[in-house]
Parts: sequence; C-alpha cells; structure tokens
Amino acid sequence: MKTTIMNMAIASLSCLMRIILPFGYLFRRIYYPALLRADIPGMHVSVQCDGRVYLSGTRKISIGKRSRLGSNIELRTAEKGSIDLGNDIRINRGCTLVSYSRIVVGDYAIIGEYVSIRDANHGMDINEPMRYQQHTCAPVHIGRDVWIGRGSCILPGVSIGDGCVIGANSVVTADIPAYSIAAGVPAKVIKKRD
Repeated sequence: MKTTIMNMAIASLSCLMRIILPFGYLFRRIYYPALLRADIPGMHVSVQCDGRVYLSGTRKISIGKRSRLGSNIELRTAEKGSIDLGNDIRINRGCTLVSYSRIVVGDYAIIGEYVSIRDANHGMDINEPMRYQQHTCAPVHIGRDVWIGRGSCILPGVSIGDGCVIGANSVVTADIPAYSIAAGVPAKVIKKRD
C-alpha cells in the first residue's frame, strides 16, 4: 500500500515537473539578460544569457547585438580598463575577461569554455611584494570571426587577427596573423586557413 502511494506521488510530481520546466527555461531566458541589462544601460535587447554574468569594477563594458553569453562569466574592468564585445559573438561558460587597459573582441567571435583574457599583469620588482605593485598593462585585440578554443589564455598586448583559430588550452603570448591556426604553450602558428 505504501509503495503504491509513493509511486503515485512520484508520478504526479514528475507530471507536474514536465509542465513547469519549460516555464523555468523561459524565466531564465528573460531573467538573466534583464539582470545584465540593469548593469549595462543601453545593452541591446537581442543579447542572450544562458546564466549569470558577473560584472565588477568600473563596468566600462559594451556588448554588441545578437551576442550570447554562457553562465558564470566574469567581466571585470579596473582603472582605465574597458571591454568592448562585438556583434554576434558567443562566449561560453566559465570565461573570465579582466581589463585594466582595453579588450576588444570582434564580431562573430567564438570563445570556448573557461578561456581567460587579461590585459594586465602584476609588477615583478624584487624590492616590493608583487601583490602591492602597480599593474603593467597593454590592450588585447581579437579580430572578427575568431575561434578561441576551450581553456586558452590570452595575455596582455596580444593581437589575434581576423579569422584565426586558437587551439584548446593554448597560451597566446604574441600576435597571431590573420587566418592562422595556432596552438600550444606558447601558441605558435601551425598552419594557415585556406
């Protein structure tokens, strides 16, 4: 008897969940972009968010039309830093973009999961703890239609040309010419896109 009642309760709950879940998805598709729009006035209504996007610092951030941001993304600006994201870009979950100077990501770029893009480093003078030293910074520019693979790290002062592909888990320490495929630590051009 108890088993029958338990099975009926589970069946009823699962039926209710099948009805409610689509509304939860719709709620999230409205709620997270609204949160982001509250932090970035003037953001276009076509921007989508799969989950929470965390902003901190001066919040000098612009996001282009029809862009889609994954969950648990951190966008942080400090001092004179700014982050400019183009139109139709896709940034997947767990990415971190930190700017003390300027980070520009061109239209149609795809940034894989857990990518880190930073335009600053701590100073390394041996006479003072690194934690208390001024940051050294240089702008990062990522061109149009670039694909940055999962887990890659883009360091200060780097320019990645239009149409490039950066292999997963690469560390980009120097400029990558347009339409190149680069991979490794440090990332090196391994071939050109034909």
